[in-house]
Amino acid sequence: MTGALLGLSLLAAVALLNCDLELHLAWPLAIAVLLLGAHQVRAEARKPARQLLLPSPPAPMCVDGVSVQGPVLLERGPLLLLRWHQGRQRNQLLFWPDTLPRARRRELRLAVRAHGVSRRPASVAP
Repeated sequence: MTGALLGLSLLAAVALLNCDLELHLAWPLAIAVLLLGAHQVRAEARKPARQLLLPSPPAPMCVDGVSVQGPVLLERGPLLLLRWHQGRQRNQLLFWPDTLPRARRRELRLAVRAHGVSRRPASVAP
């Protein structure tokens, strides 16, 4: 992730220097883009890894040790997007194909589906 951010900021700086912008404006902007990119790379590298725990369905899903409600898994082509609610706040995790192997992707899909199934008895009379 950090390599991609660094590469994009470098390409943005080169694009600023190669466009029709006057050089006395392009150079400060290119330097600003490189500094901002370096700042974002540093901030991204300092972020701690998230810990996701999907236990058996009666127990709630936990992210970083805090229980969450309503996990929803969306598949967008090769990407998996896991969304949940933590109190009133809505959060999400994005899984790229290179960060989650095929077997783990299937395991995540099955675990989220199991949490989506209601384990409570029906509330209407038989």
